[in-house]
Amino acid sequence: MHLTPDGQLTIPSEICEQLGISPETELELEIEDNRLYIKKKQPTDPISTWINTLRGTLQHVTTDQVMSLTRDDETL
Repeated sequence: MHLTPDGQLTIPSEICEQLGISPETELELEIEDNRLYIKKKQPTDPISTWINTLRGTLQHVTTDQVMSLTRDDETL
């Protein structure tokens, strides 16, 4: 197995089948000591993803305004 000039590595089909990896599977790389581990990315909690995406974007909004938005009021 070798790395291409573009930095790509081909995972043999037997290994992909054994691990259930398809072309759409997201993978993570982890380095530990002098080893590189390739792991299937674990599904993320959609609520945590949404919170992390929005974190810090509403710094200028007050708690009352947020409550109004969650209640579908139009007081902004």
